Amino acid sequence: MTPWPLMRSGLGMSDLLLMLAALVLAWALRRQRQQNRALRHEQAALRRQQEELAKLSETKSLLFCALAHDVRSPLSSLYSLLTLLDLGTIPIERLTAHKEQLTHTLGTTLQLLDGLLQWSAAHVQDIRPRPRTLVLNDLVAETLALVKMEAAHKQISLRDELAQPCACLADPDMTRMVLRNLLSNAIKFTPEAGTVRITAELKGAFWEVAVTDTGVGITDADQPRIFSDTSVHSTSGTADERGAGLGLRLCKEFVERNGGQLSFQTTPALGTTFCFTIPRAAVTVADYAPELAPDHPRAAAE
Repeated sequence: MTPWPLMRSGLGMSDLLLMLAALVLAWALRRQRQQNRALRHEQAALRRQQEELAKLSETKSLLFCALAHDVRSPLSSLYSLLTLLDLGTIPIERLTAHKEQLTHTLGTTLQLLDGLLQWSAAHVQDIRPRPRTLVLNDLVAETLALVKMEAAHKQISLRDELAQPCACLADPDMTRMVLRNLLSNAIKFTPEAGTVRITAELKGAFWEVAVTDTGVGITDADQPRIFSDTSVHSTSGTADERGAGLGLRLCKEFVERNGGQLSFQTTPALGTTFCFTIPRAAVTVADYAPELAPDHPRAAAE
């Protein structure tokens, strides 16, 4: 064989080896890029977890501060009063004078503890909503009955203005908590002889529920802090009512977990409206008035 064909054969083999080497290198680079991308995703996930842990740690610190301030005070007052009563150094007239205020304070403290427990459960156990069809009118009536004494103490008029049955799909316990917090908050920041009303309007696939008060409103400086995740915002009410500043944060979380949104509009010195949306649901006669359903014993008898 002449040298030229041998040279051509050698060059062809070299080209093939170079091509194979290039393919192997390209495959290795591609694999390396995939590994780097996966590593970046893992690092990002770790950073998110670290941020969530840091946020949870900060929130726990805020909770301890809130408990120290808002729970210790009424319990200390109760302890002092019972101590004086046990020693026989407090007149019965003075005990009667303090009874109503102390009862109101302890009731507020129990509500605070209830909210803290629900909030803690939502974070520690990552509880998920258990939605079912419910009629909002029933929950509103139930909640208004619970806060009736708070309103009567300040001569505040409570108005249920839900004009029609509002069937929705949501977790009933979370919805109760949202209603109770919003109504209690409205009463807290409304002066004596004011008004708190609750309405509901159908907007597409959602009910928009609004709690409106004739209270003191929210200042421009405080508005960005209402739903803050980094600090607890607490303001005394018009009758010096205290709170931990966690109620609206809880409301926001529970509303969003049920597929809705929470917002507010306010005018300082005139009042505030908090609105939350809740998914609507088809309602039947059996859902709202079982005794009127065709298969109900009473309806069948008639």
